[in-house]
Amino acid sequence: MPENNRLNDEEVILENRVIKEDALTRPRTRKNIKRAVIYTLMVITALAAFFVVVFTVLFKIKTVNVIGTERMTVADVAEYGGISEGAALYGFDAHSAEMSLAEAFPYIKEIKVTRSIPSTVTVTVVEDTPVFALRVENDDYILSGSFKVLERVPAGTSSDELIFVSTGTVANCIVGKEVSFSEKKLLDSLKTLWETLDNYSLGQDVDYIEAAERFDIYFGYKGRIRVYLGDIKECDAKIRFFIKIMEHIYDEQTGMLDLSDKKEATFSPYDTN
Repeated sequence: MPENNRLNDEEVILENRVIKEDALTRPRTRKNIKRAVIYTLMVITALAAFFVVVFTVLFKIKTVNVIGTERMTVADVAEYGGISEGAALYGFDAHSAEMSLAEAFPYIKEIKVTRSIPSTVTVTVVEDTPVFALRVENDDYILSGSFKVLERVPAGTSSDELIFVSTGTVANCIVGKEVSFSEKKLLDSLKTLWETLDNYSLGQDVDYIEAAERFDIYFGYKGRIRVYLGDIKECDAKIRFFIKIMEHIYDEQTGMLDLSDKKEATFSPYDTN
């Protein structure tokens, strides 16, 4: 047989041997990978089971702390938030508990539920501040600065420190929700007015707010000045104008101040005779 043919046959045989070895190696590699994946999953499952046992069986709630409010007790946290002594420390969803407690207690503005290993749950609350009183038929509704309804009390029993709000027809006044009016944009006008007054630190001296409609807004100041804004347009400019005018009105003076035109105000003193 010629030498070239012999070499070609050897090359073919070598190639065939390599192919056969690769064919045997691939299944072995696949088996090793599959085995490694199975072992890894087994380890992960075992660790997960271990931590489930540790966090649900070993860590039990022994102490529940409520910070920032006297309106809500530990018993309330158990009833409305599902967090009670003796339960698993990680046996409840913190976010769901926060939502349930906020719904049950309208005065809650912010709430945070935290866990501390091995046995403590802390409920930290920031309360809404009552600012307004809104009378609807035979009840007074206590409102926050954002016009959220915090509480309903019998008419005439709300604190004198609150700002009395008199408005057009109230559509909905539900504890825990924002008040709404038949004139839908009226709420936005009231919010803008209050945010502006509060921004200039005037809120503490406001006695009342009247708004039969959003184009006819008044507020009382220091028990002696009745301020007419008209609509809420250019509210910031009107309030800055108001501050400058008050620098020229004597402390003992009372009267009506018309600010409906932000460029030209009219002060009409009351007849004290």
